[in-house]
Amino acid sequence: MSNAINIANLQRAAEKYDDTLRMLPYLSLTPTLDKLGINFLQVDEKDKVVVYHRKGGLAKPYVVGGENLVNEGEIGRVIERVLEPKECYTALKDHIMNYRSKRVISNKPEKIDNRAKRHPLEVQIIDTKIKTVGEDILSALFFGTRNEDDKSPMGMFDGFNAQIDKEIVAGELATAKANLCETGSLDTPADDTDMEAFDKLVAFIRSASPFLRHNGVLYITQPALFNAMDALGNKLKYKNALEWEVFVNHLRGITGAPKLQIISDPVLGTGSRLILTVPDNMDFGLGTLGDEQFVQVRSPYEDPNVAQFWMQWSSGTRIISIHPKTFLVNDQTNTGADLYGDYS
Repeated sequence: MSNAINIANLQRAAEKYDDTLRMLPYLSLTPTLDKLGINFLQVDEKDKVVVYHRKGGLAKPYVVGGENLVNEGEIGRVIERVLEPKECYTALKDHIMNYRSKRVISNKPEKIDNRAKRHPLEVQIIDTKIKTVGEDILSALFFGTRNEDDKSPMGMFDGFNAQIDKEIVAGELATAKANLCETGSLDTPADDTDMEAFDKLVAFIRSASPFLRHNGVLYITQPALFNAMDALGNKLKYKNALEWEVFVNHLRGITGAPKLQIISDPVLGTGSRLILTVPDNMDFGLGTLGDEQFVQVRSPYEDPNVAQFWMQWSSGTRIISIHPKTFLVNDQTNTGADLYGDYS
């Protein structure tokens, strides 16, 4: 029989919103990543950086007619740091007949069109969904741990804290290697004479390599920063009137870190973990460009009135170098803040 009816083709085909919407996660993430000093990379499958560490102490005096030895041992080390984004997705479905009896702010100010089988809030849902995905990614940026059994944003990929914790367990971040400093927690001052939080912060920065101190970027949670500021206020008898510029200049001067940058953002959560690193040492990779399936609306169900909204991408993080000249962390941990959406 010719011209047989293809029932599958009677359902609405997937409608892709690529041209204008596919870039929105980049646009929503970029301002925060720029503020955090984190590189934003487009990564298809893997991105590999080769870090070369030079061996020192190679020079020696030359003796005419004497025995001038040639080094035959190690002259350097090559370390590969790989960023491999992990697949992530978000999906929801809704029945368009939920909006049958009322007008809504939609693609067009009209009621449901039973012939078009189009969700009335389609564009609005896609727009807000992309924004929410950006917030989910930022929530996992430091606190995610790749876990396929964790059906939440925290299971999408290994964030920076997970990367750090793995290096500590492996012994690559350690006090013996001068890239881990034991400080204890930066607690709220107990009274007007308690200066401990600021003193611990100073000791942490002073313990860093002079190469790192000269051009360091300090990541500190807002609560820990406030505790350090209050403690310095006690030291200088400023009480609650300590100005930000006074705090920064005092910290720079007392630690010998004239170009120190301080980054404190809700993305870092709460707690006393301190990270001191050089600029451009932390990467975030996102793979969406060129993915024609990134944003879809379709009706794949037996009931064509059910619309499915689907997004799929890959994302991951990387710390390029943990050498003590480029990286230092303390012995504390942080707790993530709830940054995504308006409710859960």
